[in-house]
Amino acid sequence: MSGNIRLPAKIENLENIIRFVKNCAREEGFSLKQISNIELAIEEALANICHYAYAGVGGDMEIHCRTDKTEGFIIEIIDTGRPFNILTVSKPDLTADLSTREIGGLGVLLIRKMVDDIHYCRKEDKNVLTLIMHPTPENGISHA
Repeated sequence: MSGNIRLPAKIENLENIIRFVKNCAREEGFSLKQISNIELAIEEALANICHYAYAGVGGDMEIHCRTDKTEGFIIEIIDTGRPFNILTVSKPDLTADLSTREIGGLGVLLIRKMVDDIHYCRKEDKNVLTLIMHPTPENGISHA
């Protein structure tokens, strides 16, 4: 299943967008565990957009789901907020004491762990975050 959804970048819209992405993944035959991983990654990415991308001025989030026979299930998250390259965020030092640990980075770490591949680009004044789940024998996506 392919599809798109676009809604204002507000926390109250996360549930609808996550449901849309989960339904797309379910149609592709992903396991419950994989769908749960996708859900966690999407929720974190969208929450970051809602809280930080637009700095109080408002804007939309646009999500495109599609399947590519070689890459797998592809989720593109697009916003016109402030530029933010998730790939440049340093991994947090999980060994540091909580009182001295830098704030932030845990959500990005979660996203990185939940999906197989991540790409970012800034195109035409838009952030385009691409999350990819590779084909596996458990889901209906084949390499052919």
